[in-house]
Amino acid sequence: MILSVLGVILIAGAALALTRGGDDPAPADAGVAAKSGSKPGNSGREDAASGEPTTGGAQPDDSWKPSRAPVPILMYHVIGEPAGEVAYPDLYLSTGDFEAQVGWLADNGYTAVTLVQVQEAWYDGGTLPEKPVVLSFDDGYLGQYLDAMPILRRQGWAGQLNLKSEGSDLSTKQVKKMIRAGWEIASHTITHPDLRNISPDQLREELEGSKRQLERDLGVEVPNFCYPAGMYDDEVVAAVEAAGYRGATTVNPGLGRRDMPFELNRIRIDRGDDAEALAGKLAAAGG
Repeated sequence: MILSVLGVILIAGAALALTRGGDDPAPADAGVAAKSGSKPGNSGREDAASGEPTTGGAQPDDSWKPSRAPVPILMYHVIGEPAGEVAYPDLYLSTGDFEAQVGWLADNGYTAVTLVQVQEAWYDGGTLPEKPVVLSFDDGYLGQYLDAMPILRRQGWAGQLNLKSEGSDLSTKQVKKMIRAGWEIASHTITHPDLRNISPDQLREELEGSKRQLERDLGVEVPNFCYPAGMYDDEVVAAVEAAGYRGATTVNPGLGRRDMPFELNRIRIDRGDDAEALAGKLAAAGG
């Protein structure tokens, strides 16, 4: 009887895992998935991104042309509603608002590309669509995987994930699925400190160490960087360049420009921003 009951429990557990796509909560040794320091996520919902995604992201075609023009880079954080009171509610954008924004971008002729694709056009003779836009996501929240990735994938698009090498909500397995769906991974340091107020040795470790950890754990090149909370100065910029990055994004408003590779502006998306708000922010930035 005990064995029979145990068998029923095991079968039920297996069925539940299949329902959620087999993605278990992140183990303690999951590299980018270490849970310390993570903020509330969307862990109670069905995994909409389960299964093996096909390679995605916008791919060049005959309509893409050489370009050195400024490009809008949108800045997102948590995709989903906060569970109760949270420290930074403006970082949350509802899934509905995000989906409406993506639909508006597609309807108005935009194509989401990665920052690497922009840099290839700016510096290496690559091409871009007529109206490129980069969708960047900071920190590594679960909703970026569960919600943002499948919404973008339906358009054939992908984003840029600015990922802390420790302390995000995402497991290594989940991030690798995002990579296979065409996402670019950029470093967001190890511990998300204010880089202006740490020692030179710690600064070097936050920059070089995070790049090294992400490349080791994920098996991809990490060419770009994102300043934590947008905090930087001339010394930090020089250290980012010395660490081997090709570019870095800020929280400064405006369009990303070719002549400012380590101070790339972004357009911040806040809680409650619907498609109309996005349109207004793009227009105000000149995008």
